[in-house]
Amino acid sequence: MLILLRRDGVYYMPERVVVRKHEKVEYANNSFFTFSHNYYNQDYCFESHWHNSIEITYVVKGEKIQRMENEEIVAKTGTLLLVNSGVSHEIDVKKGIEGIVLLIDRKFINHVCPNAIGKRFDLEKNLEVKQKIINILLKIYRNESQENNLIDTYIDILIIIDLLTKYLIDDKYYIQEKHDDELYELVIEVINYIDKNYKQKISLNELAALTNYNKSYLSTVFKKKMGISIFEYIKNVRIQHCLDDLKYSDESIVDIALNNGFPNIQAFNRTFKELFQMTPKQYRKKTRK
Repeated sequence: MLILLRRDGVYYMPERVVVRKHEKVEYANNSFFTFSHNYYNQDYCFESHWHNSIEITYVVKGEKIQRMENEEIVAKTGTLLLVNSGVSHEIDVKKGIEGIVLLIDRKFINHVCPNAIGKRFDLEKNLEVKQKIINILLKIYRNESQENNLIDTYIDILIIIDLLTKYLIDDKYYIQEKHDDELYELVIEVINYIDKNYKQKISLNELAALTNYNKSYLSTVFKKKMGISIFEYIKNVRIQHCLDDLKYSDESIVDIALNNGFPNIQAFNRTFKELFQMTPKQYRKKTRK
């Protein structure tokens, strides 16, 4: 069993730190959803991420482990799962798993169902609704290869949205209204900059100048949306890259620390031991056995 620990908004394991990443969902043909049928011929981990669409998955065959909101779910054949927009989640799929994944643009849902604004969806309250959604997903999958079925698929997705909106609860994650949409874009801008420039020194003054917001406001917004501070996020991105280098490269530990943005080896060693209760040298030795 894979053990996942949580500390200060950071998910980590003995072999990696998982940083909450934003995943931008691309909708084809000016659509409002994506639908896919997936099969995995080996174990695979989707590291902790979040997106502005809701995600519905159905396990056709096999098993996966999904973690979100301090909860671990072992999803076996026949399981239907829902991840609300803005919720960080991590997925371990097992070799041989076959599944259906539907992503629906949350903005579209709010447009067609205004009563859903500021709410989140809950599939656990009604098994009958879950089964109806499963039946629709399987219908879409069976008809996927047929021509001229796009209108039928659109109708089926609208039916799913209607079913979902019958069971709403207050949503502390979803980014709503124009002002919050701007905050969402602000956080994404900061994340993208950090992910591209983590090897360099990054200051709060620099990020404030980049976004045209004052430091205090920027820090507050980032912490609210991400669950961790800007500097915690920077640290975790750097650690993730250091883990890969320790495991797969022959660089010295000092070079790995400095090349990934740590100011000195002391800061790197201290951070590493806080997260993993071992030194970088011990980690490298362990992962290369």
